[in-house]
Amino acid sequence: MKMKKKKRKERMTDAEVPRASAEDPSEPEAGNEQSESSSENQPESEAPDETQVSALEMGDYKATIRRIEWMIPVAGTLCAVAAVWPLGWVLATGILLGTVFGWVNFHWLAESVNAIGERIVQIKSREKGAAIVWRGVGRIFLMALFTYAMFRYSVRGLVGFLAGLAMPVIAMMCEAVYEFVAANRRSS
Repeated sequence: MKMKKKKRKERMTDAEVPRASAEDPSEPEAGNEQSESSSENQPESEAPDETQVSALEMGDYKATIRRIEWMIPVAGTLCAVAAVWPLGWVLATGILLGTVFGWVNFHWLAESVNAIGERIVQIKSREKGAAIVWRGVGRIFLMALFTYAMFRYSVRGLVGFLAGLAMPVIAMMCEAVYEFVAANRRSS
C-alpha cells in the first residue's frame, strides 16, 4: 500500500500532493484518505504510452507502403494495356520496364528511409552507413544506365520507360484518395 502511495505521489504535481499532518509526516490527512481510496478503484486516465502510439503509427506506415507497392504494378499494367493498341508494343514494353524499375526504386527508397531512421533512433543499429549510401547511389546509377540503353535502342521505348517510372507517383495519388475516403468513413 505504501508503494502505491509513493508512486502516486511521484506522479502528482506539487499542487495535487496532499499535505501531511504535523503529528506524523508519513500519514496523509484524513480527508485525502477517502479520495485516495476512491481513486484507486477508478482507472486513471493517462496519456497513451509512446511505444503504443509509435507501434500503431508504424503499422499504418507499413500498410501504406504495402498498398503503394501493390498499386504500382497495377497502374503500370493498366497503362501499358491502354497504350499497346494506339501507340504500339514498343511504348507499352517501355512502360512495363519503367514500372518494374519504378517499383524497385520505390522499394529500395522505402528500405533506405527505414534504415536511416533506424540508424538515427538506435545507437547500435544493424544498418551500416556506407551500405545505405551505396544503395541510393546504385539505384540512381542503375536507372541512368538503363535509361541510356533505352535511348540507344528506341526513343519510343524511352518515352514509355520514363512514363513507367512515374507509376509510383500515380500509386501515391491513389493512396491519397484511399486515405481520404477512409478518413471520411471513420469520421461519419
